[in-house]
Amino acid sequence: MVSDSELVNRLREFLSTSDLNTTTTASVRRQLEQEFGIDLRDKKAFIREQVDLFLESQEQNDGKDEEEQVEVEEEEEDDDDEASNGKSGGSRKRGSKEENKEVKKKGGGFTKLCTLSPQLQKFTGVPELARTEVVKQIWKYIREHELQDPANRRNIRCDGALLELFDVDMIDMFQMNKALAKHIWPLNSDCAPVSSSTPKEKPQKKKREKDKEEGKRKEKRQKGEGGGNSNSGILAPIPLSESLVKFLGTGENALARSVVVKRIWDYIKLNNLQDPSDKRTILCDEKLKELFDVDTFNGFGVSKLLSTHFIKAQR
Repeated sequence: MVSDSELVNRLREFLSTSDLNTTTTASVRRQLEQEFGIDLRDKKAFIREQVDLFLESQEQNDGKDEEEQVEVEEEEEDDDDEASNGKSGGSRKRGSKEENKEVKKKGGGFTKLCTLSPQLQKFTGVPELARTEVVKQIWKYIREHELQDPANRRNIRCDGALLELFDVDMIDMFQMNKALAKHIWPLNSDCAPVSSSTPKEKPQKKKREKDKEEGKRKEKRQKGEGGGNSNSGILAPIPLSESLVKFLGTGENALARSVVVKRIWDYIKLNNLQDPSDKRTILCDEKLKELFDVDTFNGFGVSKLLSTHFIKAQR
């Protein structure tokens, strides 16, 4: 028997690597059914809710998850360095400096050495590096050059150096991780090109072109323009209720669910409606009270409250 937590974990993994312009809740459900070998038709409402929560969490995180992940990876590396220098690490046994280096090369988790693509070698200045070190250097470069979009810090504005790596003018931080994976190969693997003229460059070029197209679609989605098939997918525009149109005040009668959720959160933050003692609690002003007919609500309930304002949202 598959638990709800297992379904949610796999659902989030699947969505994080999917094109949300063409992915639908139905295709998510079919994917889960295929992987777990079960019928999930009775879980339609649950899956819809989890998709909404995923989109909502993407907006709320605003880049914090990525920065925290980098900090955790840096701490792990610091632990490895302490182990290499013979410092105590609690009940866990530490090896010698040489042994730890050998572990990294053979497969020491996040800190193992990897072969870098020619583009990434040019950026880092070395042919081999641990993935955590690559991520750390990328983020250090981004911060030093102030390349995060002030309007949405999840968006990275690519300068010349990053443009050469990602082939897009702007890239979402989550998409950036996916794009980086194409530049990081197993140590001494056959994936690494022998020279810049190797035939391996051709498939890499195709991948870069594909990434460039994905980046453009991502940028359109972030602007609420859709991209891809505008008539289907999680990010497809949905007709809005009159009260929601009035609340947004833009005259738009149809928007993607994620765009509406983002605008609601922008309004909440702009008007300081989060309870100072518990930021998960939203204190409604008159406009929000009129829209949701409640005085307060839990922030993670935004999608549920909005569901009545999406016309024909349930198919």
